[in-house]
Amino acid sequence: MMSKTAKRIMVCLCACAVVISCLSGSASASGTSEIPQNTPVQAAVDEALPQELETLCAQSYILTEMQTGTVLFEKNADKKVLSGHLNKLMTLLLLAESIDSGKTAASDLFTATDRANAQGDPQIWLDKGEKISVDELIKAITVGNANDAAVTIAENICGSESRFVEKMNGRAKALGMDNTIYKDSTGSDKGNVTTARDLSKLCAELSKHEFLTPYMKTWLVNVRGGKAELVNSNRLVRSYQGITGMKAFSSKDSGSCGCVTANKSKMRLCAVVLGCADNDMRDADVKKLLKCGSESFQLYSPQVPRELLKNIPVTGGESLECELEVQGEPLVIIKRGTASQLKARTNTTELLQAPVSKGQVCAEYILEYDKKCVCTVNIVSKQEIRKMNWVCGMKKLLYNLIKL
Repeated sequence: MMSKTAKRIMVCLCACAVVISCLSGSASASGTSEIPQNTPVQAAVDEALPQELETLCAQSYILTEMQTGTVLFEKNADKKVLSGHLNKLMTLLLLAESIDSGKTAASDLFTATDRANAQGDPQIWLDKGEKISVDELIKAITVGNANDAAVTIAENICGSESRFVEKMNGRAKALGMDNTIYKDSTGSDKGNVTTARDLSKLCAELSKHEFLTPYMKTWLVNVRGGKAELVNSNRLVRSYQGITGMKAFSSKDSGSCGCVTANKSKMRLCAVVLGCADNDMRDADVKKLLKCGSESFQLYSPQVPRELLKNIPVTGGESLECELEVQGEPLVIIKRGTASQLKARTNTTELLQAPVSKGQVCAEYILEYDKKCVCTVNIVSKQEIRKMNWVCGMKKLLYNLIKL
């Protein structure tokens, strides 16, 4: 350990060097860490398809872990299909975001228009000019698939359904739903298309609005004072342990389709199955996907060694050292039972050159399994460190000369 006097002498020497550099008009080139910047936590899932999943009837499917965004299993996940009533998941997301932002409340009353009244089945038979609470409208499109409720939501949030559809497509683009096109809020138009992968992204975003879970888990409910009884088309809410939502429907054009989220083995799983032959096969496919996912994988939180979080020296900066922290809360999906077999290696920086930006990657903690990268955890700078100028250098020089 360096003595206080030695540290002050070092500061003086650094300050002198900076002052001389500034006075001579030659600024030193700003260096950066050799660690690549903004490297995300990465997960590599390389799992052979379980034999049980080879018998699935779905034309396309995907199973993801929503906390990490990891795809566990997939088949034809980018195949475009008619989205049908699954459009209402985006309608619900925009409504949920309006509620969370404070623009809308569950107790607000929305007014049904003649356009909402003219929608085809399924519906809750809203009359033109009828006022209905947002709470009941949420029930109408989560428990049921009511078209008139969806249009009422769209028109009251954006003034017209066409403007609402523009917002739906904009939100889809922001979520990376690159193969999704919305034509209406209900899914009635055959121009509405999506994919299993896109729907998994939508479900992951929708699941963040936890106040919706009780609605989605409801099996049977009445709205409009008992005038309309709704039965959830996602039949698994009655029987599957750990389920948290989302939606199911069937039609002649799309087959039987479902998006189902569930908490299993500390993972938050999302199964999307599209184009099944019937509802029984759809539900069986979902259960097989969730079972295989929870039995094959586990959620793992890498523990970064304390020595990787030690301060790093900084040259040419207003501070001599940079404090470090782990970026975010790293979580990764690994093959179940392989945690003890993970091998760690590090990529570190011995010295930083100012300026240093807050969040700059200064080291990496890398875990591998079977010589393949499982995840990369970033260790980043905790604060910004500006480059020392001649004024700061003079102040440090004088301060430390006085203290010597």
